[in-house]
Amino acid sequence: MKLYFNFITLGLAVFVSGCSTSTSTKTQAGAPFEIVQCKSLGTIWNNAYARASIISQDGGESFAVPGGAIWAFGDSFKGSRSADGAPHYAGGAESCTIAFLPTNSPPYPPALNYFVSTNGAISPFAYFPDEPPKRYRIWPLGGVYLNGQSYLYYSRIEIFGPGPWDFRSTGSGLARCSIPLGHYERLQPHGDWHFPVSPTQVLAADGWLYLFGITEANHPQGVILARVRPGKIEDPDAYQFYAGAGPQFSPRKDDASTLITNIPGQVSMAWNSYLQKYVMASSSDFFHPREIRFHVADTPCGPWSPPVARVELPAIRQGKRLTLAYCAYLHPELFRQDGRVMPLTYSVGLQDAGFDCNCEMLEIEIKRR
Repeated sequence: MKLYFNFITLGLAVFVSGCSTSTSTKTQAGAPFEIVQCKSLGTIWNNAYARASIISQDGGESFAVPGGAIWAFGDSFKGSRSADGAPHYAGGAESCTIAFLPTNSPPYPPALNYFVSTNGAISPFAYFPDEPPKRYRIWPLGGVYLNGQSYLYYSRIEIFGPGPWDFRSTGSGLARCSIPLGHYERLQPHGDWHFPVSPTQVLAADGWLYLFGITEANHPQGVILARVRPGKIEDPDAYQFYAGAGPQFSPRKDDASTLITNIPGQVSMAWNSYLQKYVMASSSDFFHPREIRFHVADTPCGPWSPPVARVELPAIRQGKRLTLAYCAYLHPELFRQDGRVMPLTYSVGLQDAGFDCNCEMLEIEIKRR
């Protein structure tokens, strides 16, 4: 993920103006809530990262497991930092790392317990024999805990050349682990690892798992939705796709209809008890590279609102100019006061920073209208 966005952001600096280090908010007329305070807490890099030999990483989607939550990160670069914070790269990189955050941990900085070996954090995924690691990466997607098993969806990325755009997704899969922080087995039902969904968020409601992802290339940009019965999660033929208002669902992915349009990047959803609504956080786009938007709905199937509130992120983060915010993820395990205070993390593309950048955390306090 970091590889992709760092190269994109080189062409985005023209859209970033000013040198503000403050966070601003905007609430739409008629919105069910307003943001009364938005604290920019800063980078979540801390001693837990150092113990896992991690210098920088992106991603950070989380899902609840017994006793806490699993956080899944994308490209994670390893090494150490000197006393002044300067990075010293050593030990290579992992395209996925995971960590456990215990229940009732302080929200910031998150005291993550990483899945590690003697060389620091390692990926929970293994490559198949026909997947040379120099050619492929495995990026994590959304996860869910069911019946004593932790499930984590993933994308397999193929690197086919030396250029910054020489990579592509070759499909998505599902992996399973009997302990939340361990090696995840990549499932191969019918001898094939491919699953028809690429969800960055999985929600359980009404006896279904709802899986939210972004439309693929060559389609109008927006959110698509699938669902599956929890007992059928390992069956790729059991998934159904949102096919229009009603709601209508179809077993054919080709029938999938966009749930909400003009949503770039990744999406994150959570039930907010304070609002008695689902809240969606969506990442920035090329024309608003420092903006995070919020939408609401009464059910996972919607209808989802247009943006009801927006956060404009500071122009300077970690001592560099912020050129793009992405992977905006809500963390309901850290919500306070039934969701009146919502912690959210996001990944950053920073000008002239290379790979030396880490996720940041916001704390958003809302008030019902």
